[in-house]
Amino acid sequence: MPEKILGLDIGKSSIKAVQVTAGLMGYEVASIALVNIDEAGSAEEALKKLFKNGIFTDSICITTLPAKEFFFRNINLPFKDKKKISQTIAYELEPLIPCPADEVLIDYVITDQTDQSNIFSAAVHKSIVGNLTKLLAEFRVEASIIGIGAVPAASRLLTRGVVAECGLLLDIGAKDSTAVLFGKNGILHIRHFSFGGEKITETIASTLKIEFSEAEKKKRMGDTGEAEKEISVVCRKFFSEVKNTLQFLRLQGRLKENPTKVFLTGGGAFYPHLQKEMEIFFSLPVEMVDISAADNITMGEEVKNGWNPMLMNQALALATREAKKSAGFNFALGEFGPKKKYEEFQKDFKWAATILFIILCVFGADLYIDYHYDRTHLNRLKKEITSVFRKACPEVTKIVDPVQQLKVKIAEARNSSLGLNEAGSGIRMLDIIKDISRLVPESTEFLITSFTFDGETVKIKGETDNFNTVDNITNSLGKSNYFKNVAISSASLIKKGSRVGFDLKLVIRG
Repeated sequence: MPEKILGLDIGKSSIKAVQVTAGLMGYEVASIALVNIDEAGSAEEALKKLFKNGIFTDSICITTLPAKEFFFRNINLPFKDKKKISQTIAYELEPLIPCPADEVLIDYVITDQTDQSNIFSAAVHKSIVGNLTKLLAEFRVEASIIGIGAVPAASRLLTRGVVAECGLLLDIGAKDSTAVLFGKNGILHIRHFSFGGEKITETIASTLKIEFSEAEKKKRMGDTGEAEKEISVVCRKFFSEVKNTLQFLRLQGRLKENPTKVFLTGGGAFYPHLQKEMEIFFSLPVEMVDISAADNITMGEEVKNGWNPMLMNQALALATREAKKSAGFNFALGEFGPKKKYEEFQKDFKWAATILFIILCVFGADLYIDYHYDRTHLNRLKKEITSVFRKACPEVTKIVDPVQQLKVKIAEARNSSLGLNEAGSGIRMLDIIKDISRLVPESTEFLITSFTFDGETVKIKGETDNFNTVDNITNSLGKSNYFKNVAISSASLIKKGSRVGFDLKLVIRG
């Protein structure tokens, strides 16, 4: 039975869904749906309406989060090994993002590799991914892949080979836009802009002094009249921000060639003159994207009649996205990853056996490389441990097991500092102190100023209120099972005050 895959595009104003069946020859669009969020009341109600009839529930779900929720950074690492990149990228990014690395999910693409790796990374707060997965879970839907904004559409353009060196995709939504810069090697940069189709509609409404709904109709028909000049000003401001981004990337050396073509998609691009304005400003050809035009995507007449590429491109790109790493970003990771054990789906199933064979061939080599790396790391740790032991215990000349030897040294030092050493009789200092505390009544004034224990005798210097109390203390301690003799060495009045100072000598039983 062909695999059903659902591309779920959750926007600000609407939710778009495209369900495809994957086969050996490609993808067939089985069902599509578009639910207006404002009409439904909320995103939750819109999803409830979408999944109500059960058409989309029994599918592998692929969705995205808006680009504005991510932190994008370019970094360079002095090695090419992907395992090392995965192990170190969080530490490299932490100083560059406004929150601790353990609070975000990180994914990346490699934009160029020579003697080092040029990496374009994206990080998103775990709570944002958690909120999305929790929302979908309410409808028993589990996202197997969570991508970024317009990246899947750009990846589909990449597979078509639409540009030789560099292309720019602008996904214009109702309130926000996303620019994706891509080249023949993959995604180069992503940028979010606070510009959407509603800004054009608002300009029309304010200039012509008409209602927003009427202005939206005029925008889609291109009947803007006197508002065209004001619309051009608003659009050119957005175009300038895009152009400044390209120039900044050129100055940083992140962009070697300017884009040779601009691709336009998104529901906010429903303005017939927008394409012409863009071509004039950028002096580049501008193409309206239609993902369904790909050779390996088919759809029936019923679906085709309701198809609007500008609105549905993103959902279709998600549904036909490849599972491999080079296809883009995936933040369905760890606790937010799919719990069900889906089979990996790929565009060309005929290569599955070949891929498996290659994996088996390189497994031994990869295992050896990992072992060699881990062994080197272990040897380095052992040297560091030995170095620490030599500094801590320079008197030890023979080192057999530095960890165990250091534990013994620490235990000896701890016991010595706590006074837990046993005397020859087996009596501990803490036992003697406890017995003294038990025998001398709490009401007795007894201040110990000096306490020594040499294993055979205990010598106590102390203070009390009078000589009778000294006798009482002596008699009380004489009842101890630890002492065979308790004697007063001296007792005298303290010069300052009326208190009595005394010395006691307590002989331990043999």
